[in-house]
Amino acid sequence: MTQIRKKGLRDAGGTLSPEAAHSISVGSETLALRMERACNNAFALATYFENHPMIKKVYYPGLESHPQHAMAGKLFLKYGGLMSIELDESIDCFAFLNKLKLVVKSSNLGDTRTLAIPVAHTIFNELGAEKRAEMGISDSMIRLSIGIEDIDDLVGDFKVALG
Repeated sequence: MTQIRKKGLRDAGGTLSPEAAHSISVGSETLALRMERACNNAFALATYFENHPMIKKVYYPGLESHPQHAMAGKLFLKYGGLMSIELDESIDCFAFLNKLKLVVKSSNLGDTRTLAIPVAHTIFNELGAEKRAEMGISDSMIRLSIGIEDIDDLVGDFKVALG
């Protein structure tokens, strides 16, 4: 019986409930609008961060300083809504995150709200400090999934958190 279930799921896939299928259908109608807004917000925030003295490094392919900027420009219409920032050593990443009011502290991706997570202390914690250092992941790195909020509100939230 288990083999029959496995084969059925593998060959036919899972089945959504009618409510879930409807939610996906409705959400797909506005996906292009939401992605455009998130990408525009991400580019504006990356530019803001790149010029901020308390941000050590910005990892976002939309910036010319990113090593894969040219390739990303050839492959994509926009540069996406994900980025990472490395805070100055004088800033405690948890204190920084706690000062954010609009940004949600969550490990999710692709929400309509902007989400933030301390990378070294969460998704790469099990690797240990030495392996993270080899990979270029500092304890002050924050991953951001940018949402569709008003850009002035987002910049203002980060401005307050950065002091």
